Amino acid sequence: MTETPQETAERLAVQARLDSSSRKHPEAIEQQREAVRILAQEFASLPQDSPALTDERKEYAHRLSDNWGKLGGIYRRAAMVAKEIDRADMIAKAIDAYERGKEIEQENGLDDSYNLTNWIVLQVLDDPARLPGLRKEIEGAIDLIQVQVQGPRRKQWWAWADLGLLYHLDGRVKEARLAYRRFEQAGARPADYRSVLDVVRPVKERIAPSEPHIAAGMAETIQALESAASRPAG
Repeated sequence: MTETPQETAERLAVQARLDSSSRKHPEAIEQQREAVRILAQEFASLPQDSPALTDERKEYAHRLSDNWGKLGGIYRRAAMVAKEIDRADMIAKAIDAYERGKEIEQENGLDDSYNLTNWIVLQVLDDPARLPGLRKEIEGAIDLIQVQVQGPRRKQWWAWADLGLLYHLDGRVKEARLAYRRFEQAGARPADYRSVLDVVRPVKERIAPSEPHIAAGMAETIQALESAASRPAG
């Protein structure tokens, strides 16, 4: 049976994830870029002015933004093991992939913030000096996610984690703590805490020299998350 374009893209994305896990980054990038190309072509072929296709367009948009995010993640992991001469190029391509994904999220009113948050965070990790220049984008992201967590994303632990990190980057420690409390209340599991800590810790370390007050607030949050993650279930 012939694959549909969606099935082909999904197969390619799965293979890309496996290749990336095996550190076959060039192969993973090629597979994921092809998945994005197929989905972008399919999305572009949908009529934009058909009310009957509104839900279908949103579904395609979500799938496409998700795959841009996956591509950003592969470039990001590739940068971690790349030679110095290639690292900057990989980081730039990861940031570009996240930006493409966030544009699709925003243009189609998707209830998501994965690409948006990673686009901001990766720029800060790459060069902490960018943080002051990203204030407007950080505040805009906070406003957007605040609306989302009051509605369809109120039970999504990763939404609250994104909001908590962005609050910290904006120097709003009290709001960050409240967001991480909601992260815990949303049913985060030990693996979820580890995922969040894997993001928050390197951000704190990178910004500590230039933004010591923000880093200090993040250090206290990290301690609280580590303590919560180690508590017995129930």
